[in-house]
Amino acid sequence: MIVKIQFMINSNPYLKKFLRENSYYYKELIRNPNFINELVILMKKEYKLSLPAKLDKIKQDISMINNVMEILN
Repeated sequence: MIVKIQFMINSNPYLKKFLRENSYYYKELIRNPNFINELVILMKKEYKLSLPAKLDKIKQDISMINNVMEILN
């Protein structure tokens, strides 16, 4: 495997965890080093780290705080 890809994997704990849980992606990375970009996208979808997922989480948090404030008043 290319050193650059190894460094990328080791520097991102989410990506490292994702690869450990889905070890069949190692084979694809060895065959096609450009697969790393697609792998990062898959990891973000899996762990809900993409922008839409973060916005949904913020929306839910605001809604929860609003509900708590209504209960307290």
